[in-house]
Amino acid sequence: MKKIFTSLAIAAALVGCNSQGSHQGGNASADNSKADAQLQQPVTVVKNFDLKLVNQNTESAGKCGDKFSLLLSRVSQPAYQLQNVRADISIDGKIVATLQGGDSTFVLDTKDMRCGKLPISVKISADGVQDEYIAKSLELYSDITPKTLGYKVLKTFNHDRFAYTQGLVIEGDHFYESTGLQRKSSLRKVSIASGEVLQSVPLEDEYFGEGLAMVGERLYQLTWRSHKAFAYDKKTLGRIQEFYLPTEGWGLTAVSPDTLALTDGTCNLYMVEPGGLATVKTLQVYDNAGPVAMLNESELYHGHLLVNIYQSNLIAEVDYHTGKVINYIDLSGLLPDNLRDDNTDVLNGIAYDQAKDALYVTGKNWPKLYLIKIK
Repeated sequence: MKKIFTSLAIAAALVGCNSQGSHQGGNASADNSKADAQLQQPVTVVKNFDLKLVNQNTESAGKCGDKFSLLLSRVSQPAYQLQNVRADISIDGKIVATLQGGDSTFVLDTKDMRCGKLPISVKISADGVQDEYIAKSLELYSDITPKTLGYKVLKTFNHDRFAYTQGLVIEGDHFYESTGLQRKSSLRKVSIASGEVLQSVPLEDEYFGEGLAMVGERLYQLTWRSHKAFAYDKKTLGRIQEFYLPTEGWGLTAVSPDTLALTDGTCNLYMVEPGGLATVKTLQVYDNAGPVAMLNESELYHGHLLVNIYQSNLIAEVDYHTGKVINYIDLSGLLPDNLRDDNTDVLNGIAYDQAKDALYVTGKNWPKLYLIKIK
């Protein structure tokens, strides 16, 4: 370990503020003006330390599993000696190391960390001086090279080709579907076997319907850019609650009874709670080449999250604990050309049938719904 704290000193800028209860006579106005001018002077913040991150794997741009040397160094000339210096290093909101007694180097092993951009902060404290903070970030690519998987069609069903599918949830012999487009958005219950719409409620004209998830007896539906989401009673499709969304709404799925995964078209994956859709954790989805954006409709599948990559035929299989892409599923050719028309849009809509261990998939304005196996 390098030693930098044993004889370390710091240049201190002392700013004094003297206050008096009152000023007498004609000098009060002049004194107040002088005080105001002093308050408007910029305060010089002395930077005494810097943090450098050095990847020990010199051939890597930075991926999960790499080891990084975190080097804390002095950057200012000392004016007096500091006593009891302590540096707390936090990564992704958790303290990972405390340097004391002169230590200035910490080796960070990232093998158990998520990928994406991780915030790093260092709090440096010493006797008699103000705490100093350093903020950095560390970007980690995934250490997994995803495979590209194919599919096998098990069965084909009719689907309303005027349904601009945004979200799909299977339950028994029917599915719930969220459809989009302005003045055409809806929430509906549909028979799988026939494609018949059993129940349907329209959204108000100002809303563009998006992702859909089911938790217990409730359905949660996102809207695109209105910063609104709605909860419904799944039996009646009656709206029972409204939520504020700080982001755009794209895809939504339940990963547990108390956690939903929400996408907004970026590489971000927001873990939210169903009571108010408040974000409890945010991570980014990365593969070995970098961030994976345009994340859209999603579904829980074998402990991972399947996410449509908007404007493509790909579905990413994501470890939603780390943000790593495990596999890509290529559904190219699923809807044949002879079933397409001018309104046919991209692949969208994934629902997992646990009883069949298979996926229902469709697309925006697709005339067919497919039951498929991943292979």
